[in-house]
Amino acid sequence: MKKREDDVVWSIELKGQRIYLYLLLEFQASIDKGMPVRMMQYVAALYDHLVRSKTVDPADGLPPVLPIVIYNGDARWKHSPEIFDLIQPHPAVLTEFQPKLKFWLLDEGRFSAEYLEGLQRVMAAIFRMEHTHDTEDAKRAIRYLGQAVAQSPFKQTIDRAVMQWMQYRLSRKMPGLPLPGLDDMLKGTEMLETNIDQWKAKAIAEGMLLGEQKGLQIGKLEGEARALQRLLSQRFGTIPMAIGERIAAADLAQVEAWFDAALTAPDMASVFTPTQN
Repeated sequence: MKKREDDVVWSIELKGQRIYLYLLLEFQASIDKGMPVRMMQYVAALYDHLVRSKTVDPADGLPPVLPIVIYNGDARWKHSPEIFDLIQPHPAVLTEFQPKLKFWLLDEGRFSAEYLEGLQRVMAAIFRMEHTHDTEDAKRAIRYLGQAVAQSPFKQTIDRAVMQWMQYRLSRKMPGLPLPGLDDMLKGTEMLETNIDQWKAKAIAEGMLLGEQKGLQIGKLEGEARALQRLLSQRFGTIPMAIGERIAAADLAQVEAWFDAALTAPDMASVFTPTQN
């Protein structure tokens, strides 16, 4: 997909569904009344890329997209963010056939610098939380998100909502993790981080026990590989043949690294994707 220099596409999971956020960073002095048309082009290009790359199957439905325009011009943006409002008056019989798309406008000039800084910190923390690769990474992301909310100028309006979202995401990323109550989480993340350490230790112990029970006599490597395969099956379902072959050919350090990644990965493919530094 051809993409502008300043565009960013993020994907997050919300209530079990993958959602794409298309951020168009618009740095221009004049307001573009035709921005809804441009955003429709960008969203269409994103869908085309997802379909052509086989990231999604149209038979299963296209993922929802939230188009966002961040505007920092001097004049305030007064034009409609909806493409339907750009269409000329027409007979009512044609209305249902007209394109419909609306973008969310963040006009920076309408907000204080303190508000925007707090908003950016919290959003960055949420996206960081979505893309953790192991338990240590998850603990750092949790700590960062807690600090971002605590320092936010609108803490009183978002703290409970953000912590409820964190509870939901952790329950999906780390099945069986004991989660502190919402009030305890609002006081700090220390208890949650301790629970993650205990959860990881238990998961590793159970994996090692499985290896001992099913074949430790032929070596620790095979035991670890079996534990990894069981964890992958429990979390993500059937293991593709290609991944099974990679596990069989890997050394002990690699299998252990994949096991750690599998504890928190959002899907099986992420376990075997190298972390980008």
